[in-house]
Order: sequence, then structure tokens, then C-alpha cells
Amino acid sequence: MLARKFLFFFCRGLLYALISVLLFLNLPAASQTEGTNIANDMVRISFIGIEGNTITKPFIIFRELMFKIGDSIPSGSVTMLSEQSEQNLLNTSLFNFVTITSKNGVNGLDVSISVVERWYIWPHPIFEITDRNINSWWATHDFTRINYGFRIKWANFRGRMENLDLFLRFGKNHQYSLLYEVPYIDKKKRLGAGVEVGYIRKREVGYETVGDKLVYLFNRDYLMHQQFAGFRLSYRRNINTSHQLELRYQHVGFSDSLLNHNPDYNYKYRTTCDYLSLYYKLKIDHRDAKYYPLEGWYLDAELFKGGLGLGFEKPVNVLWLRSTTRLFIPLSNRWFIGTSIVGKVSSSSYQPYYLMQGLGYDRDFVRGYEYYVVDGNHYALSRNTVKFAILPERKADLDFIHSQKFSRIHYAAYITVYADAGYSWVDSRYPHSLNALPEQMLLGTGLGLDFVTYYDKVIRFEYSINKLGESGIFIHLIAGI
Repeated sequence: MLARKFLFFFCRGLLYALISVLLFLNLPAASQTEGTNIANDMVRISFIGIEGNTITKPFIIFRELMFKIGDSIPSGSVTMLSEQSEQNLLNTSLFNFVTITSKNGVNGLDVSISVVERWYIWPHPIFEITDRNINSWWATHDFTRINYGFRIKWANFRGRMENLDLFLRFGKNHQYSLLYEVPYIDKKKRLGAGVEVGYIRKREVGYETVGDKLVYLFNRDYLMHQQFAGFRLSYRRNINTSHQLELRYQHVGFSDSLLNHNPDYNYKYRTTCDYLSLYYKLKIDHRDAKYYPLEGWYLDAELFKGGLGLGFEKPVNVLWLRSTTRLFIPLSNRWFIGTSIVGKVSSSSYQPYYLMQGLGYDRDFVRGYEYYVVDGNHYALSRNTVKFAILPERKADLDFIHSQKFSRIHYAAYITVYADAGYSWVDSRYPHSLNALPEQMLLGTGLGLDFVTYYDKVIRFEYSINKLGESGIFIHLIAGI
């Protein structure tokens, strides 16, 4: 009954969001009348100049602006549109700093854009833990649970905002993959594409949940291997709204040892799975800064279908819908509030353990429960944070560094108070008698200290207390909401 009610409200909220999107897409564009001065309060953009873009192509920058050459806009909106354009450019993660100024010219308004580009090529060694997060690993200090290797991430490849990612990982779990993405393949700069291929082998696998914690199994001869290839399309109708569609083929193999330890890890009596999956994501983003927002709102809706009905895919048949809503409100110059709601619902078809993820993975967890996983086919999560800027954003120049890509930095610090709640529903066909947290209200609260600096770097130190009466200090490297 609870799951049905949650599904009803979730789907209704998604419907409202889709209606909002349709209304948003049909809003009239800014006037493009060609007159120098249509009225006393209108001004025409006659020139846009760019400096500092030694790598980035001008059309990538023009795509993020709230105006273009020839537009006539209200004179009172120039500052607001310029500030929004600056934030749009910063949210591309191509620049550390952006400054837009304007002045009256002979034929209208002359706009100047100054950017400080980032460093785009990051060859670096891989040294990572195999646990779900740093807090789970810190609880054991097990240095054998380490992967190593080499990775090259080349952002803004060819100056066209393309991404190239070569991943070579060894250690307990191996991964060899290559990803290439291009944001625009059409003249209107709306349609993008990407391709990814890879191979994964795992010696260690979290094969079961016992006591609401992952139990790991290790075998030198490998427990699981996966081959995959994916093709994705993206469509960005305007600055704030985007769509992504991905078709992926996967071949997954499981060892007898793994399936003997948990027969429900995969579909019974099957050591391999071959299937296609289709993934769609709608994203509407009106936040001021994506990596650490203080104002604005965000909404997405994700739809995943594993198994498209082809004969070779049987018995894979997984369908789920997930949505995230985030709202950020500045209360004053230093006080801010943020809240988010996340929900996921799945179809009634059976999901094996390796395809089912409830609370406790990625960003979807109640703070204070970092050591736990909460199995479930459906879940709801609410996060709420109040923060005070003890050090509002400031800028500084490091004179001993000669490159502007690294010498000019920004930084800020915030004290936070937060309260989270979550609930997970698990399919009755899946045994969960060894766990207490599914279908229990999860509550967590605490105090935190957030540091924010350039290159989208965030580090959070949090002291949390959960409903079980447990407390601890946790570290995270991404914004809390």
C-alpha cells in the first residue's frame, strides 16, 4: 500500500514537471528586432568580443550566452543577462573565471567577454578504494582493497567541449574503457553524441547484504566479468533543459563460486546475461552553480529499461523510474537553505541482486548511514540543509604560479546543519530477513563544515547521528544536496 501511494505521488509530480517543461520550451524568445533603438528602454547588441579563449572555440561560448549579436533587449536587463551568461559559462566547467562587461558603442551595445580557461588534460594515476565510499573503507583500513592504474581525461578536446576519457585500471578489479563525447553535431548546436566501449573484470564483489552491510567475496581467478558498448544522443533545446538517450549492450558473466554464495545474485541457473538496455534522462537545471549551488532549482527524471524483448535477452526484464528535485533558497547574504527529494520505483518484474540498488549507493543515502546499504526496489529520500557562510566566496592570486589556469583561485567555507529521512521498499520475492533497515524509516541529522574552491572541488566534514543512536565523522567530496 505504501509503495502504491508513493508511486502515485511520484508519477503525479513527474507529470507536473513534464507540463512545466512544455510550457518552458514555448516561452517566447528575446526580441530580435533589428533596430538600434526600438524604444527608449531597449538596446541593441551590436558587438560581442572574447578574450582569453586560447583553446575554446568562440561558438562554444556564444552557445551559453543569454543574448546574441542583433538582439534588442531592455536596458535594465543588461546586468542580469550578463550575470546569468557568466554563470552559464562557469557551469560548462571549461573556465575558472568569466567576466562580462558592456559599453555603449557606435551602433549599439558592445559586449566584452574575458575568460580564464582551465587546464583540460589530466593524466593521472589511479589509486582508489573498492568500497562504496571513503567512510566504508576507513572503517576497516584495509589497504588490500585498492585499485591502481592510469587514466587520461581530456576535457574540451579540440576546443569544442568534447570529452575523451581513457581508463586503465588494475588491482583487485580491472577496467579498460574508452569514452568519447561531442556536445554538438548539428549546425544549431543542439544535438550531441557519444560512444563508450569497455571491459571489466572483478576479483572482489559485494555479493550479499547481511546486517545491512555489504559482504565481500574475493577470488584471484575473478568472480565477474563484463563487456559493454554504448551509444548516446543528447539534445539541448535551450540553456537550462537537456535530454539524453543511451542504447547499451552488455555481456555479463558470473563464476560458479559467486553464484554458490548467493544464488540470487543473478537469475537462477544462469552464469551469463546478454542484453540491451535503454536509458533516458530529462534534466532541467536552473541552479546558480552546479557543483555547489546556493540559489535556484533542479529537476530530473530518469527511465531505464534493461532487456528490450529480443530473444537472446531472456530473462532480463528490468524497468525503473527515478527522479530528483532540488531547491536552493538564499535567506540573506550569508544564510542559505537547500532541500531535495529523490524517489525511485521499479516494475514488478524480478530483479536479481546485481541489478537492484536501493539506498546507500552513489549520492542516495541518509547522512549518518554511510556504513550501510538498504536494499530495495523502491525508495524515497529527503535531504534538508541550512548553511551559513563563515567565509563568503573570495578570490586570490598566487603570484608564485605563472599560469592563470592555476594561479587565480576562489574559495569559500560554510557551516551546515542538516536533517535527512529515507525509506526503502523491498520485493517480497527477495529474501531480506538478515537485514533490519529495509521498510524502516531512516533518520539522520548533524553538523558539517564545507570547503569549496576552484576546479569544482568540494570537501565536506560532517558529524552525523542516526536513528540507531550511532554517530561519527564522515568525509565527502561532493555537495550534500
